[in-house]
Amino acid sequence: MTFLLYTVLVLLILTLALLAWLAVRTGRDAPDRNALIRLQTREADFQETARLLQERTERLEALQIENARLAAELDHERRADAEKVRLLQNAEARLKAEFENLANRIFEDKGRAFTEQNRERLSGLLQPLREQLDGFRKRVDEVHKDGTEQSARLLEQVRQLQTLSNKVSDEANHLARAIKGDAKRQGDWGELIVERLLEASGLENGREYEVQPVLRAENGAPQRPDFVVHLPGGKSVIVDAKVSLTAYERSYNAESDEERRAALAAHVQSVRRHMAELRDKNYTTLLGNRTLDFVLMCVPLEPAYQTALQAEPGLLYELAQTNVVITGPATLMITLKLIAQIWRRENENRHAEQIADRAGRLYDQVTLIVEAMAAAKKNLGDVAQCFDLALSRLQSGRGNLVSRVETLRKLGAKVNKPLPPPILDQALSDEA
Repeated sequence: MTFLLYTVLVLLILTLALLAWLAVRTGRDAPDRNALIRLQTREADFQETARLLQERTERLEALQIENARLAAELDHERRADAEKVRLLQNAEARLKAEFENLANRIFEDKGRAFTEQNRERLSGLLQPLREQLDGFRKRVDEVHKDGTEQSARLLEQVRQLQTLSNKVSDEANHLARAIKGDAKRQGDWGELIVERLLEASGLENGREYEVQPVLRAENGAPQRPDFVVHLPGGKSVIVDAKVSLTAYERSYNAESDEERRAALAAHVQSVRRHMAELRDKNYTTLLGNRTLDFVLMCVPLEPAYQTALQAEPGLLYELAQTNVVITGPATLMITLKLIAQIWRRENENRHAEQIADRAGRLYDQVTLIVEAMAAAKKNLGDVAQCFDLALSRLQSGRGNLVSRVETLRKLGAKVNKPLPPPILDQALSDEA
């Protein structure tokens, strides 16, 4: 790109030199004056070309800088995730080693003070705890792995959208011919298409989106937008289906270019009327500052959407000026998939926080057990009392250790062997 710019500059210099030479001969030869005029015109063209090349070069450099910044951010996030997993694994390994070393010292140094029955009871308690910790570590690894796998799956789903969009468009064309002329049926069909897109995106009705909720305008009048899609952080975006089929169908079946142009103009005008209806309803004010400052207007027939944009390329910008963003089924599906991906990541982060919180409380409870066992070592005269204290802290009282590790299992930690039912029942009854 830089070499091309230098070449153009050299040509400009040569052109200026030629112009100077021709200027000397201007008074002597009329044809030379014509040549001078042509060269001046060509010089202006070269200058414009140089300006455009300079702008494109600057734009390319800016894009390269932005790409490098995004790549650095992605690499930083991946390293941070890997570091978190490593810290959890190290903590789990240290905790397991401390348990094993402490148990070994107690049994080796003071084994004669314990009966075989007490030895079996302690082993039965510690083994499920080790398995719970292993399951916890695996769950953390799976959460990290799922994040990268879901990103790859999202890219694959985007590639499949075009095939799905083509199939839906073919089916929609047949249906459009069946319902043309009936505005009510067209509206119901448009809402049905958008609702199916919401279901296919993975969003959950009643939690992540609502169908025709009754909202109140500033003057108290009820409003019923087609769909309200919720976003993490308390924000929402309104989606409204608008069907424009009559004029589009005429343009599709037009027998002459003149008829087709007239039908396309009517089709674009129909889209503008729908836009004006949405603008006048002021949907963006229904939820106050919890609503995004634009409304998604979906034309549920992909060919009708594409035809309107081809007939009037400035339509997207025109609609955006009125806080209305027009979409087709394919574009809306991509948008909904991204929202669903954001929700999944939000839920994963919330679960990770819960796991981290419970792991911290688990560590505190283990500290109490270690202190109790240390007391047992120092007070050989009352070993049974110390052992009972440790056992009590394991399975008795609110927030006991057994009930907490059982909660970890219910959150998704994979275990190979459950806790003994008598101990688990005692712990859960005290927790209640």
